[in-house]
Amino acid sequence: MPVQSQMRLALSLPERYDYGDWIRHDGVDEACDRMALWCVHGGSLWLRSLDPAGKTHLLRTLARESDNIALLEVSALSDQPAWQLVEQWMRELEGSSMWMLDVQPGVLAVPVAQALFHCLERARDQQRAVTLAWRGDVTALPPELSSRLLAMEQCVLAPPSDDDALLNILHSSAGRLQWEIRQQVLQAMLTYLPRQLDVLIPVLRELERRSFEQHHRPGPAWLKQQLTDIASELHPRLI
Repeated sequence: MPVQSQMRLALSLPERYDYGDWIRHDGVDEACDRMALWCVHGGSLWLRSLDPAGKTHLLRTLARESDNIALLEVSALSDQPAWQLVEQWMRELEGSSMWMLDVQPGVLAVPVAQALFHCLERARDQQRAVTLAWRGDVTALPPELSSRLLAMEQCVLAPPSDDDALLNILHSSAGRLQWEIRQQVLQAMLTYLPRQLDVLIPVLRELERRSFEQHHRPGPAWLKQQLTDIASELHPRLI
C-alpha cells in the first residue's frame, strides 16, 4: 500500500511556548538563570536587549509553568488615556502574585508609558514580583518611567552569536509548524536573509504557507526565488 503524506489541517494552530523548546545559548544564559531565581524569590527585573533576542518566548515559556504568574501583553500604541489602561491591566494582573509585562519594542505612546509607570508603582505598593521586557531607547521615555526602569535590576539578552545556535532555534520553530522541513531550507535562509530572529521566524512561517499554497516541496531553485521575493517584500533594502 503506498504511503501518503499527511494532509495539512485547514486551521491555524496556536503558538506553543514550551520550556523544552527554548534554546539556551550564551546570549540568554544569564537571563534564564535570573528568571529561574525570580520565579522563586520574586523581585523587580527589566529584561532588555539591543536586538531581538527571544524575550517574549522566554516570558511565555515561564508563564506556562506557574499559575501564580500573570502575563500582560502591552502594545506600544493606544488611543485610551493612561488611567483606563491602568484599570484594564489591573483586572488582568491583580489576582496573581507575580507579574510579567511584555511590552512591544520601540517608541511608546505617552499614555502607554504613563500607564506602565503607574503599573510598576502598584506592583511595588502591593509587593508584587514584576518582570518587564522591553527593547527601546530609555532616554525617549517620560522621566518618571525612565528613572523607574533604571532603578530596576537589568538583565541583557543577546541574539545567537553563531549559525549553529540560529539553526537550532529555526529547527525548534519549524517543529511547531505543519511542515516536514529539510535542513537545506534552514541553511538557505541563513544564506539569503540577515541573521536576525525577527526576520527569520516570520519568513519560516511564510515559506510554510507558500509551500502548501503552491503545492510545492521546497527545492533549491524554488527556495532561492521565494527567499528573494520574501526578503524584497519584508526588507526592500536587503536586495
